[in-house]
Amino acid sequence: MSGGLTMSGSLNWAYRKLTSMRFALVLLFVFALLTLAGTLLVQVPPGVKDHPGAYAEWLDEIRPRYGGWTDVLDTLGLFSVFSSIWFKGTLLLLSASLVTCSVRRTPGLWRTATKPRVVMTEAFFERAPHRASFSTAGDLNAALGRLRSALRKNGFTRVVVERDGDDVHVCADRFRWGPFGRVAVHLSFVVILAGAVLTATGGFRDEAFAVPVGGKKEVGHGTGMAVEAKSFADSYYTSGEPSDYASQVVLYRNGAPVHKQEIRVNHPMRYGGVTFYQSFFGPSVVMKAKAPDGRVVFDQGVPLLYSSQDEKHSIGRFMLPKQDLTVYVVSPRSGEVDPRIGAGQTQLEIYRSSTDTPVGIKVLSQGRQATIGGVAFTFLREREFTGLIVARDPGSTLVWIGATLLVLGLFATFFFQHRRVRAVVRRGSGGSEIGVAAIERHQEAFAGQFERLVEEIRRAVGGGAQTEIGGRANA
Repeated sequence: MSGGLTMSGSLNWAYRKLTSMRFALVLLFVFALLTLAGTLLVQVPPGVKDHPGAYAEWLDEIRPRYGGWTDVLDTLGLFSVFSSIWFKGTLLLLSASLVTCSVRRTPGLWRTATKPRVVMTEAFFERAPHRASFSTAGDLNAALGRLRSALRKNGFTRVVVERDGDDVHVCADRFRWGPFGRVAVHLSFVVILAGAVLTATGGFRDEAFAVPVGGKKEVGHGTGMAVEAKSFADSYYTSGEPSDYASQVVLYRNGAPVHKQEIRVNHPMRYGGVTFYQSFFGPSVVMKAKAPDGRVVFDQGVPLLYSSQDEKHSIGRFMLPKQDLTVYVVSPRSGEVDPRIGAGQTQLEIYRSSTDTPVGIKVLSQGRQATIGGVAFTFLREREFTGLIVARDPGSTLVWIGATLLVLGLFATFFFQHRRVRAVVRRGSGGSEIGVAAIERHQEAFAGQFERLVEEIRRAVGGGAQTEIGGRANA
């Protein structure tokens, strides 16, 4: 291809990028920034973005907080960071980088663990940062046998011997599989990220799923499920704090009942990969609405989920899309008094989507009807609602596997560090000469261990007076 990269050139460029430490650090930095943005910025509630009208209304609610930046942040997808193309793209590149680095390193680690190089050059023993040499009166075979015993006694479980002419070379190591802990750590992040992506794309979590007692509510999210609350019971301590509460519910799928269970705080209901947790409860107002032609367009409880700014009123909301109406139901909170809304009454505030001016505001007594915006509203009764957390987390198993892999990998990396020592035994005047050397990444930390090991080897083989450790001659 003229004027551009060839296919092989493009693949080589991509490979160099994915195996670059600098590129991986940039990806981690971007990932951290996106995670921080998703933590600090308000994130759109589950399911709201799927409905343009509800999403526009939600943006208007948060606009006072972010001002002119609201539309910019929305365009960048920062109100739904964890499902944005930026976040998913960064996760994909980071995962690819980790996998590529692991694939690149694994063959070398495998060769090191299974087929170590035994014969080393003389230059290695002369220049290694950790080295020692001494003589012993024993013959070569006796010195070799004592050397191998001393190494195994000090935890070097694998001792490989190879002859090179008249010399005998020794390679001894401990925890030779330890370096694979780093591979496990890399792969653990990939597994965890895969679980997070799987949950972000195929899962959901609704923490405000409220069902009035006697009512039914669709779960949505493509589940085909609906929950009907048959009853609700709560109990309290003498201090007034709730001690327990439970809901008797029936689960429907595609319109047919498929499961019935009592959900308690520590006993959720699980079905079809979806989990229902008992979370909260509160009051609801049962409303009926009729269109001008007499058709019932709404007949169910409205959970009073929200609080007014002064914390004195509880507010619920329902929408009548075909009538272009949004209805807010307002009642005094428990213990609060509003002279406009008496006992057994509730207030309706009704808006059209095209205006912030209410179509009408009306206080209704129980059993009374009022027509607002062409729709007849009746306040039927007050009932409790049960509040559930509904979640589908298809990636949770992968996250647990990744977390386990991460812990095991870190444990292997920090507590089973690979140590390798080389030695050469050759005939000398009046006996044998032994050279011991090692190269370690963390030289200062290993120096003390090496000196203790050399001293034990020296005692085991009956070493002579001349010993050199790290280039220093010791008597």
